[in-house]
Order: sequence, then structure tokens, then C-alpha cells
Amino acid sequence: MSIGMRSEEMEREIEIGIVRAFGWAVIEFEAVLFQKFLVMSASSSLMTEDMFRKYLKDMEAKGYLAPVDFQRKRAWKRLVIESDIDEEVLTPEEVKEFIERAKISEERQKLEKRPKGEQIVSESKALAERIIRILEKSIPRQPFINRKIGQPTMINHIEAMRHALAESREDFLRYVRENLPQTYRDMERFIDSKGEEVVLLSLRIIESGNQAYPP
Repeated sequence: MSIGMRSEEMEREIEIGIVRAFGWAVIEFEAVLFQKFLVMSASSSLMTEDMFRKYLKDMEAKGYLAPVDFQRKRAWKRLVIESDIDEEVLTPEEVKEFIERAKISEERQKLEKRPKGEQIVSESKALAERIIRILEKSIPRQPFINRKIGQPTMINHIEAMRHALAESREDFLRYVRENLPQTYRDMERFIDSKGEEVVLLSLRIIESGNQAYPP
């Protein structure tokens, strides 16, 4: 244990001793309080009246005591009980760390409590954006006038992929391999990592928002 820690513990013990010296009283004369403290405290041989007054001032600053003028004599009012002082005091760094841990725990609890359906929708929306970016690279957009008759658009591929996946994983991958071979590895990875349900919902999301992704 460091000297600093011993000093803090000793200071806390003295403060607790001063509060104990009040007994059942809420207000006590300073001189009487000092004498009662000397009788009750094991530190009496080391405590002078000036030292005692300094402790009273420190306790006033901490909100433990308040000075009062009682019967024209200096007195002190007790604002706390012994257990209030006996609680361990955290350093500013410990308080900051405690708050950070509480925030992390709260965020984790929010994620754990979030309904499964909400998680799937969130994942599907993010995946839909990735699928669109991949298809945009693989299917260059062309002006309608330059497009060949019967040439499938991005939305055509999305619809076909959704229908294929609704049938089976194999049908989906077969369609991609035959019609969009350059995207096969990405789509296979999405199916394996995200699952058919998320990929299927992603395709539906793209279809429902096809106005934002014109052919």
C-alpha cells in the first residue's frame, strides 16, 4: 500500500471519528466536539486544536459539516452520517472508467434486446446496398436507345435472382453463374455468410426501391 493510500485512509478515519464525536447531536460546539474527539479517537495524542480545526474546514468543503453560530459560540452542524464518509471514494479516472463501462454495457444490452426481425431487416438493407454496387460494376448502364432488345436490366436480374433463390440456393447460384459470372464469388459468399433469408430480403428491398435504381 502506498503512502498516499495510507494518508487517505487515515484522513477518512479521522473524519469518521469527528462525525462519531457528535453522537446523537446534530449541532455541537467546536470546543466540546474537539474534547469528545480526543476522548474517542486513538489519534488524540497527535491531534492539536489547530489541526482539528483544519479537518473541520476540509469537511466543510466536502459537504460533511457546516459552521453555525450557536449561542454566540462557534459550533458545527453535522450534514452526513458515518456511513456516508465510510464509502470508498473513486478517483476522477475511476469515475470516467466506470461511466465508459456503463455505456458499453448499455449498448450491448440494447443490441441483445433488439428483436431478431429488426436485426434481419438492418442486415438486409446494408447487404442490398452492397449487391447494388457489385451489380453496377458488372452491368454497365446504357441509355435506353442503345440497349439491345431483350437485354436484361439490373432490375431484371434482381427479380430473376429473387425468384431463383425462392426456389433454392442451388437455383440462385446457377442463375448467377450463368448470367452474372463475374459476381458469382460475391453472391456465394453472401449466401454462406448471411444466409438465404437475409439475401432474399435484400433482393426484395432492391426491387421495392427500383425507382431509385433505374434500368
